[in-house]
Parts: sequence; C-alpha cells; structure tokens
Amino acid sequence: MSENNTGQQVDMNFLNFVLSLSQTALVGMGKISNPQTGKVEKNMGLSRINIDILEMLKEKTRGNLTDKEKEVLFDTLTNLQLTYADEKKKETTEAPEEKDLPDDQKREENVEEQDVTRQGSGDVEEGEKGAGDEADESGGEKKES
Repeated sequence: MSENNTGQQVDMNFLNFVLSLSQTALVGMGKISNPQTGKVEKNMGLSRINIDILEMLKEKTRGNLTDKEKEVLFDTLTNLQLTYADEKKKETTEAPEEKDLPDDQKREENVEEQDVTRQGSGDVEEGEKGAGDEADESGGEKKES
C-alpha cells in the first residue's frame, strides 16, 4: 500500500482490481483488442457484467474507501457507463449485416423467413375449411357465422 498526500493508505490491489474490470468491459465493448487473441471482439453482455460488478463494489465499499480509491472507482464507472450507453445506441441505429452475425443467428433468421413464406402461401381451396369457418361435427357442413 502507498500513502497519498492526505495520509490515507491507497490499496494498489483495489485499484488494480477496478482497472482490470474496466479493461475487460472495454474489451467487451470492442474499444480495445482482446489481449489473448489480439482481435477486437464485441461482447456487450460481458461489458454489462463487469459494469454491474463495479456498481456493486461501489455500493458495498461506501464509506470504506480513501479519497483516491473513491475517485478512481467513480470515474471509471461513470466513463464505462457512458461508453456502454453510446455503444448500445450505435447497435440500435446500425443494422448488422448478415456476414457479421454468428452462424446460429443466420439460421434462425432464415427459418423465420421460411415460416412467414409458408404462412402466406396457405390458400384455401374449395371444400377445405378456412379460417373462421366451422364444420358441423355430424354432417361436415359449414355453419355461417
């Protein structure tokens, strides 16, 4: 631990922990490259989890932090929250191209398109029961509603 100018002990492990969570959140937002792969990867869920952990840390350590620890935690959390909000806003205004979607999402969209096509081509031929028509169970004749 080191002392700051007010005589309070600053826990470097705490500061490193906050900065580590911040780095992970930034990787998830695609703001910095993943140190393991060297690629920029986006995972907003990962970012949200790390921001929530920092928020919980802020609540659980209230009244127990030095001025410097409090400043680093609050500034880091505020910057991450603003960046996260900006990234979510970008996601809603930009439609992802299919090539950017994971394979399982591509397949789901294709299945949904096929289902819509099948539903739209359900022409009712003469003699078949259509929507809103009810057959009498005894004679199979249509009842008019």
